[in-house]
Amino acid sequence: MSYTASYGFGPGMTPRIIRQLIFITFAISIFCAFVNTLFLFYLKVQSPQMLLSLSWTGMQQGYIWQPISYMFIQSSGSEGISLSFFFELCFNMYVLWIMGTNITERVGSSPFISFYLFCGLCAGLATLFTMPLLGQFTVLAGQTAPILAIFTVWTMLHPEDELQFFFLIPIKAKWLLTAFVAALVLSNASHLNFIYVVWYLYSVLFAYLYATIAWGLESPFRWTYGADRIFNTLGSKVRSRFSSKSSEKLSADTKTKIIDFQTGKTLLDDDNFMDSALDKISKFGEKSLTWNERNRMKKISERKAREKEAEEE
Repeated sequence: MSYTASYGFGPGMTPRIIRQLIFITFAISIFCAFVNTLFLFYLKVQSPQMLLSLSWTGMQQGYIWQPISYMFIQSSGSEGISLSFFFELCFNMYVLWIMGTNITERVGSSPFISFYLFCGLCAGLATLFTMPLLGQFTVLAGQTAPILAIFTVWTMLHPEDELQFFFLIPIKAKWLLTAFVAALVLSNASHLNFIYVVWYLYSVLFAYLYATIAWGLESPFRWTYGADRIFNTLGSKVRSRFSSKSSEKLSADTKTKIIDFQTGKTLLDDDNFMDSALDKISKFGEKSLTWNERNRMKKISERKAREKEAEEE
């Protein structure tokens, strides 16, 4: 992704495949949530949400489309459209937009959609076949698997990048991913929802396997380097057998950058940012600054004033 110092919202260019995935997921999820109550309580038949979600019962009844369709529907339970439903759907689509765009620009649209569907399909089926072993049967729906896969691969592509939220302390991507997955796992384990625990772990696992084998990437953690080399070697042999581009593989960006998660763009350091903002003011006037730029200038000025006062004391 070509990051800039601009504070526009989101990537400058959104690949067509990302726009299509977002539109399809939004359309199916909102429609199914809207009519869910009608089908369940008035028509007394299975709702589209149940037909498209992945379940043990559904697969037994021959609903073979569910391992794919469950990725395109956000579960609303039996409540219809709610604030939590809408927030989770928007957050997932935002991650798809920001990080998915970056991955697509690196690998191309066709490889990205193959990766997206592969990780969601494998994580869903692996979780489904784990249900009898755990004695827990539930319905899977949502973009959790492919979104976690995207987050995992993005972290492998940018191991040293730091994500910054609303100008707070930057957090390295690998630690944010670790904390996010740990929070999901611990939260569900505390409620004994072990099916969701394995679902999350399978999502990360299949993303890691795909990235190391298909794209030659490595984990940002040292303790996986032995496994990285094994899967990289396996991937090289597979690519040499089935592709004329066997030597091509992705390389991680090892330079440290601070990414504003709100915009998906690289932030300039404070001094360069102030120079850029002052230059913008001199050319186009103070009104040309965005709210984010004015807010950051204010914070930098206040910090420098405090530092100057401390030196004088």
